[in-house]
Amino acid sequence: MTTKNVATTAPELAWLGYCRAGFERDLGIELQGRLGGAIIEAEANAGFVRISCPIGRAKFHASVHDLIFARQLLLTCDSVVALTSNDRVNPIFEALTRFLASQGIDHVVDCRVEYPDTNDGKALSRSAKAIEPRIRELLTEAGMLAGDSKYRAMILLTPDKRAHIGVAEMQLSSQDRLGIPRFRMPADAPSRSTLKLAEAIHVFLGSGQDEALQPDMRAVDLGAAPGGWTWQLMQRGLRITAVDNASLKGDLVNNAMVKHIRADGFKYAPNVPVDWLVCDMVEQPARVAKLVAKWLASGWARCAIFNLKLPMKRRNEEVERCRQIIGEALGEAGKSYILQVKQLYHDREEVTGFVMLPSRGERFAHNVVARDKSASASQYRPKKAHGDANGNVGAKGEIVKKAEKGAARPPKSASSSGTGWGAPVSASPALKRGSTLPRAAASPWSVKPLPKRKKAKQAL
Repeated sequence: MTTKNVATTAPELAWLGYCRAGFERDLGIELQGRLGGAIIEAEANAGFVRISCPIGRAKFHASVHDLIFARQLLLTCDSVVALTSNDRVNPIFEALTRFLASQGIDHVVDCRVEYPDTNDGKALSRSAKAIEPRIRELLTEAGMLAGDSKYRAMILLTPDKRAHIGVAEMQLSSQDRLGIPRFRMPADAPSRSTLKLAEAIHVFLGSGQDEALQPDMRAVDLGAAPGGWTWQLMQRGLRITAVDNASLKGDLVNNAMVKHIRADGFKYAPNVPVDWLVCDMVEQPARVAKLVAKWLASGWARCAIFNLKLPMKRRNEEVERCRQIIGEALGEAGKSYILQVKQLYHDREEVTGFVMLPSRGERFAHNVVARDKSASASQYRPKKAHGDANGNVGAKGEIVKKAEKGAARPPKSASSSGTGWGAPVSASPALKRGSTLPRAAASPWSVKPLPKRKKAKQAL
């Protein structure tokens, strides 16, 4: 009897993560490794996974931005609401208020009613749109909506007529509905792959994308044809060397911003360093990882966005292997780096990676470092990280510092309040204003760095 009363006041909790249909097992393994607990529900092609929340760990210990296969991360009540009657709003609202009270949350910033990103789940979109404003109205009447809360109430409807009740931590969760950023296909783009790079820029660079991708910067696109990624960079004013034996299409042909070199992307080497490397080649992921590592370790590029085509099985292991390849190569070269891997909405059986070599004193931190705080911020403290003999670490989205004395390290935010390196940088761009990436020559088409101009002799 005592046990029953305790369960009523303190319900069992569970983590719930959204994912791409077919990747439930991969997300379950990842959540277990990061949050602990046992898998409660991971049905194939369901589009979400639930794992138990260990007692005493009912806090957000991970950011959705750090997770590879998660689109959204919620803390939910282990029990679900059965939607068997015509009245769906009141049972959901009553369960939500009980859950918030049990977690000591007296108000939330907003509420969302969502559904899995599957064919069966999308059939619930009309119900979700009808229920959400009514739940929001009831929360408003109860005085439980306030803009200063750090939580958003979340309800996930499932095709089996159930509702999962939970909350999302605003700083550590996705702000997009269903965890999916939406992009419209440009009419002039040569292929839909341009949306993949557009999403990668949005996810990895956040508010700093305009500073990170400045006009007249130079980039190399390996495996460019038909030119979706090249087109995306060209729209941002970059000058691109497109490397591919196949032909480019559309506006990229005979374009002054694009230099097309018919060559093997694995054999091509630049004559001068460039600002960006992008790569979307259909090849073994380990081989692509070695290629990206070679470019950055050799100083040929400062930043890279690349795509890894995953095998059907052991995807987590393959991603970890590629991360180690890049981390070890940059560690041996004495490079500080940021490395993050994420399965984007526009990815299929693949993931997209981002790696950057920050310069000394540069306030570079991309959106993950800028947003993460509290317990999640501890991931960015090298003193507590487990690395190799030289202290190099290489996890999703973390900052890895040099082994050499005096190596650059990310500065604390002015608003950090002593929370460490990973504290949020409020109202600040992801990249330091006025910072520049290296340019070895004035023109992206020069075969070698341009010589200094000689001063003209004055006429006597």
